[in-house]
Amino acid sequence: MDNLNITEKYALCMLKEKKTLYEKELTPYLIISMIIEMMLEENLEITDKNKVVLKNKIPTVSYNIKLYDVIKDMKKSEVPLKNILTSICYGFSSKKLKSIIGILKEDMVKDKLIFFETKKGLFGEKEIIKIDEMKFTAIINEIKQEFLEKGNLEEDLVLLASLLDSTKFLKNIFNKYEKETLDSRLKEIEKTEIAKKIKVAQIVIRNMSATVTAMMINASRPV
Repeated sequence: MDNLNITEKYALCMLKEKKTLYEKELTPYLIISMIIEMMLEENLEITDKNKVVLKNKIPTVSYNIKLYDVIKDMKKSEVPLKNILTSICYGFSSKKLKSIIGILKEDMVKDKLIFFETKKGLFGEKEIIKIDEMKFTAIINEIKQEFLEKGNLEEDLVLLASLLDSTKFLKNIFNKYEKETLDSRLKEIEKTEIAKKIKVAQIVIRNMSATVTAMMINASRPV
């Protein structure tokens, strides 16, 4: 499973729960995962003020290339993380989000992580995403093995674990006898720079979600 990117592994785990990649609580974390992937590949930098600064090194992964171009089109030397999430996940148009997630889905199909089935419904045929259960199980076993063994965790696993923990999935894959070890490992990774970036992003996403919810409630009220 080492040939898979962290965002693909994260998306596969969340598809097991959500059944879609366009779930409103999930999409911001997919974008954050891509941003931190690019940070690890030195395509961009995340400043202490939570602003994204692009570097001249172009990403190699197709969905990251698309996100890199979206950020570049904002034409600012430093783009606040909040602005990126607002533009892509909370804007009036979903065009940017669909283009990025669409490329991610294509990569996941190529890597045989997912496939599509057509299901008949009341309003015509509907495309359903199905996951490869064997590859899902392999990823879960990889996470469990790394967490339950002693030793330093690799950066990519810290990112994956931080994302899964932020979206309340990580503890579902450990039994009650393993959770003490899991809690200890989570305390270890809390001190890493990657986990700190995820934490900051989580706060930004929560604030944005609350703002959008408030806007929707106000818009639905009669004048």
